[in-house]
Parts: sequence; structure tokens; C-alpha cells
Amino acid sequence: MKSVLKTLVWVVAGFFLSVPHTSAQSDSTGTDSLEVGLLTCAPGTAVYELYGHTAIRVKNFSTGADFVFNYGIFDFSTPNFTWRFMLGQTDYMLGVSSFGRFAESYSRDGRAVEEQVLNLSASEKARLVNSLLRTASMPGWTYRYNFLYDNCTTRAVEEVEECLEGRIEWPAAQEGKTFRTIIHEFSAEASPWNCFGQDLILGAETDAPVGRVEQMFSPIYAAAYFDSATVVSADGTRRPLVLRKETVVGAEPHPNAMFPLSPLAAAGLLFVVTIALCAWEWRRRRVYHLFDDLLMVVHGVAGCIVALLFFWSEHPAVGSNWLILLLNPLPLLYLPVKVWRNVHHLPDVYHKALIVALCLFFVEIFIAPQSFPTEIYILALILLTRSISVVGLSAKYNLR
Repeated sequence: MKSVLKTLVWVVAGFFLSVPHTSAQSDSTGTDSLEVGLLTCAPGTAVYELYGHTAIRVKNFSTGADFVFNYGIFDFSTPNFTWRFMLGQTDYMLGVSSFGRFAESYSRDGRAVEEQVLNLSASEKARLVNSLLRTASMPGWTYRYNFLYDNCTTRAVEEVEECLEGRIEWPAAQEGKTFRTIIHEFSAEASPWNCFGQDLILGAETDAPVGRVEQMFSPIYAAAYFDSATVVSADGTRRPLVLRKETVVGAEPHPNAMFPLSPLAAAGLLFVVTIALCAWEWRRRRVYHLFDDLLMVVHGVAGCIVALLFFWSEHPAVGSNWLILLLNPLPLLYLPVKVWRNVHHLPDVYHKALIVALCLFFVEIFIAPQSFPTEIYILALILLTRSISVVGLSAKYNLR
């Protein structure tokens, strides 16, 4: 893949650099032959498409070249790709493709693409194109992808900022925004289970207020800031950063097939089942340990994921996750001991210990600088209700 990409880069370089940056078009319009635009792709239905995408389009009217530079390319053939992806060790490349191929791909996926043609001078465009070609042609060049701080959008924004003979005067940042609220804007309705999963693994870092720079990790937010930005040149003259805006790929979004139950509905249903089972147990004067064992498996597996990311992952914000105190591998590790004691009708302290842990969690809610999803409160209440019922039933009827 890398060798093919490198060959394509040299072909692209030939298209853009083989002729001077003036042409017949420049004679009639007074502009140079290059046009540079920021492409913003609409969100899709897949998990990695929910937040949209950003790329840079470069057209050369002299040669007819029309290519897209894309910082969102990764290689599935990388050794241990899945494991490295889980640990946040995914390295991305700068990919190059024809605009036609790029547009066809997004049209097929039902994702519209909007272009903001940038109001750059000839020398600024040349500097930007040369920077892109230089990076794309470096053998083995990659960057460590970071969803919040270093992604396809932030790289594109940096390319534009660094090519200018001056500076960008950005509009004021939207107030009251956090990484988590922005993530929710694009996932809460489009993919509730993905949103819930993000809330489970992302920590307090995502709940701190963020300014304009941080908000531009989002392709949609970056495009909005570009719309109102002004370039202040070295000589003090001012010009809008965006010359014009147009939809270059029109597409109707595909329907998103979602799981019939939302996380909130599933948590509510589990709570009802728990209450019903507890009432049935009190009536029958017995404890159905299999239900608790299943809860411990779910609790422990979720805890393993949270702990793996908390202690070893390079993913952003997962190391500040206060849910580690509730969601950790301990229930799964203790499960064999509990099963053995239940089989041999021996008393067990698991539910008493869980009551203490849950009480500490409810205290944590008031001191943690982190927003927890509503489903977590319901799940904590399920575990607490279950443990109190089992402890009370076992003590009253001397059950083991």
C-alpha cells in the first residue's frame, strides 16, 4: 500500500509542479492556476464516520489535476493492528487520491461533501501544496493519531495556518462546550450505543471547558470557524479566509440501522427484571445465584475494558476516568471463588463488599469532576438493589 501511495504522490507532484502557476485562466481572471479548498464530509453511519471528516482539495487549472490530500489513512496490514488500535497506538498517513474517486466514494456512502474554497495568494497556495507533497512523499511518514488532539482535521487546519503570510483572526469560541458535549452532538441520536460506550471509557478530561482550538478537533466545528475567519496579512490588509462555499458531493444519507433498544431502555428493562426477580426470590425464599453470576460477568468484562484503557492505552482522556472505581476486573476475578462457595453452600461476602463499594461510588458522584451517563446510575442502582436483597434474604432465612 505504501509503495503504491508513494508512486501516486510522484504522479501528483508532476501534475502540480511541472508547469508555472499561471495559465490561460489566470490571463482572463487575474488569478493563479491553483485552487485550494477545505473539504468537510458529512457524518456517516459507521462508528468511525459519526463525526465527519476533513481533507484538502487542490486543483490545477493548467493541467486539469484535481486531487485530495487526506490525513485520515491507516494501514490494516500493520502488524498487531487490532491490539495497537485498542491501545491508541495507531499511526496514520497522508493519503492522496483523485477528487473523482474521493467524491464517488462519499456519494456511494450517502455522505455529502462541502468545499470551502480558501482565499489564499498564489505564493500561499504554492507553499501549502509543496508542504503536502513533501510530507506525502517521505518514505514511511506517519503520525500518531489522537482523536481529540491530533487528527485529520487538526492536521488540515495546521497546514492552512502554516502556509499563510500573516495570521488568521478566528471568531470567538462557542461557550459552554466540552469534548463530551461535542461528541454527544454527533453520536447521542445517530448511535446511542456508541455514545454510551464513549461515556464509559472517556474520563474527566473530556468534561473540562474547551476553547476554539480544542473544539476544532471536530470537522463540522472547524468548517464553521473557517466560515467566519479573517486572514490578517503581514502588511495589515484583511481578507476572509473562505472565498466561497459550495456542495461538491450531494448525497442523501443512508438510514442508520440501530439496535431496537437504546442503552437507557435496556438499563431500565434490566432494573425491572431485577426487581421482579428479587420479589420472586423473597416469595420462594431462595437466591438464584446464576443471575448474580451473569451480572458479575458483564460487570467484570466492562471493567476489564475500562482498566485496560485506563492503565495502558494512549487514547486521549481515558486515563482520567473515575469510573475505574466502579468498573474494574475485580468482579470477574472473584467470580470463580463465589461460584465455588455457592456450590458448597458456604457463606460469601461478595454482596456485602459490593454494597460498600457502591456506597462509595454514590459519594464519588458528588466529588468527581466527571459527567457519568444516566445508564451508569441505573446500573449502580441495580447492583445495589440486588446486593441488599440477597444479603437481607440470606440473613433472614439463613440461606447459603
